Amino acid sequence: MSATSLLSLFLSQLIETAQARSHRQLVVSERSVTDILVALGEAPVRRVASQDAPDVISWRQTKQWLGQECGHLLVDVDGAFNSEAFCAISGCCRAGSLLILQVAADVATLPLSVRRMLRLLQNTDSVAWISHQGWRAPTLPPLSDVSHLVSQQDAINGLIKVVTGHRRRPLLLTADRGRGKSAAMGIAAAQLALQAPRQIVVTSPTPANVTTLFAHAKQQLGTTDVNGLDVGVEGSRIRFVAPDALLRECPDADLLLVDEAAAIPLPMLSQILRQYSRVAIASTEHGYEGTGRAFTLRLRALLEEEQPQWRSLTLTEPMRWAEGDPVETCLNQLFLLNVAHDVIPPKVEPSADSVLQFKTLSAEHLFHHEQELVTLFSLLMTAHYQTSPNDLALLLDDDSLHIVVARQGELTIGVVVVAEEGGFSTPLSEAVIAGTRRIRGHLLAQSLATHLGYATVLENKLWRIQRIAVAPEWRRHGVASGLLTHLQQQAAKENIACIGTSFGATKDLIHFWQKQGFDPVKLGMKRDQASGCYSLQLIRPVETMTWMKEAVTLFQQSLPLLLMSAHQNLEPDIAATLVAFMPACPLTNAETRQVQGYAAGGVGTEAAIGSLQAWTRWTFQSTSPVEWDWREALLTSKVLQGLCWQTVCARFNLSGKKAAEKALRDYVAFRLDN
Repeated sequence: MSATSLLSLFLSQLIETAQARSHRQLVVSERSVTDILVALGEAPVRRVASQDAPDVISWRQTKQWLGQECGHLLVDVDGAFNSEAFCAISGCCRAGSLLILQVAADVATLPLSVRRMLRLLQNTDSVAWISHQGWRAPTLPPLSDVSHLVSQQDAINGLIKVVTGHRRRPLLLTADRGRGKSAAMGIAAAQLALQAPRQIVVTSPTPANVTTLFAHAKQQLGTTDVNGLDVGVEGSRIRFVAPDALLRECPDADLLLVDEAAAIPLPMLSQILRQYSRVAIASTEHGYEGTGRAFTLRLRALLEEEQPQWRSLTLTEPMRWAEGDPVETCLNQLFLLNVAHDVIPPKVEPSADSVLQFKTLSAEHLFHHEQELVTLFSLLMTAHYQTSPNDLALLLDDDSLHIVVARQGELTIGVVVVAEEGGFSTPLSEAVIAGTRRIRGHLLAQSLATHLGYATVLENKLWRIQRIAVAPEWRRHGVASGLLTHLQQQAAKENIACIGTSFGATKDLIHFWQKQGFDPVKLGMKRDQASGCYSLQLIRPVETMTWMKEAVTLFQQSLPLLLMSAHQNLEPDIAATLVAFMPACPLTNAETRQVQGYAAGGVGTEAAIGSLQAWTRWTFQSTSPVEWDWREALLTSKVLQGLCWQTVCARFNLSGKKAAEKALRDYVAFRLDN
């Protein structure tokens, strides 16, 4: 037989085995694309590559395939390889199909992340390997017993029970991607809508997140001629409402479905749980866009505290392939999608003379020390709700990154990842300010430079903290503070002007960063699509410069106006925390008398609003956010953000303006007396 015929026979055997096991098969090929296509013969195959071309799925097009199915895939592995997009498109590959990685000729020139992937693949028995000299057949484990799996029907039954069972018993539905979680929510919503007239509200960070849910709901209802994400049938209605609109408008709902909850801030979810009595929350634990495990742990703690009767269900049965699929197992290993929690060091009491040690790790070091890379990435996953395969690749491939770890003896217990930005020439910096140039990366430096109209920001060198993480057992022991202090010392040695950070704002994060000496300088105008939060930028000078002082002053001047306008829908605890760290002036005698009159009931809220704002800012500055409860949020919503009485009453479950105003007066009186 010819070499082509032998290769064709080998591929046919792989396909036959994959079909018999209802699995996919991963293949690495060093042969040419033509050799593989000829060997596959008439079998339909789709190419995946970096470039846009006819009959080729480009990396940027892969997410458009989510929810669809395809057969064999031939994927280019070159310098432009995209880990996240690869994981996404591999999930569309149905059982019985080959997932062929076509390796570039000169492996030595590939990025470290790609070379690491190929090294691991070469040492994985379940992967077939085709070289120029021959091929290696995979060694596959025995098929597993699948009788214990939790199916999509189990999830549908659990979702229906949220409505038919007791109130205040929310369901947390978790699953790895590809388990039919969103489909189950859509099917359950449709079945409930057909049983009786019901108002079912669906919320998610973006409308795109619920496309699958609504597609299955429409299929169950037997209708396609509907208004996008708003379906009406037999007196029932299933519609999408964005999370911020949900809290602002408070629509009635017999059932609230929250999909892809990992991208919604926990304070917002807490508010949603208080506002609605029948809620199902779904979150992806391991998926192409990252892991939601850290989020799930925090959400479980929140539910335990606020809704102790909550229930949990984890979908385990895959929809497109059988349990034990070797491709899923392999991708989890390659991209650390389900890295075990036990790689994170346990808490041990340090000896009296032991001190934290800090070490900068190079990408080359991590490439050659896999276990250190696994531990480091695990730390990042525990601290950040979404850590994707591309984040793993950047640790190895991005030359602008500085990676510093904190160690207690031999244990790595903390890490900070920093990107160096700025350091540009005056002409280039001025062109960016003028809007005629845009530099790839350098997010914080460019944002602040254009915000302030100050080219010097881009001429200076900045360090932007991308991520900081500490092992759960070691938190609140000064590890993060130690990392930041070490970073400040290193920055001074390397002529860095300031250290900054940008993150989705939450009360706890703001409190942490401001305790570390970082000042807020810019609050985003729109919620970030990934985090569901407003992005907050903060800086801490290494060498104090005029533009840094001006940035802080501008923010402090703008915040009160922003809270009454563009940021009326900012979570009140976040607004209050920002205000608490701003300088405030003592009240004048006139303001004090008016606030006292308000507490006594002699003057209305609107009439005393100026004095109440001054008093609120002064009061928040002298109290700890840790001690706050719903009354501070009520005061913030009405006095600092100027929300209408109707919205305030709905948000805090108050019967009307009279009850809300009484709660405000009682709180002010309490603070005046204490």
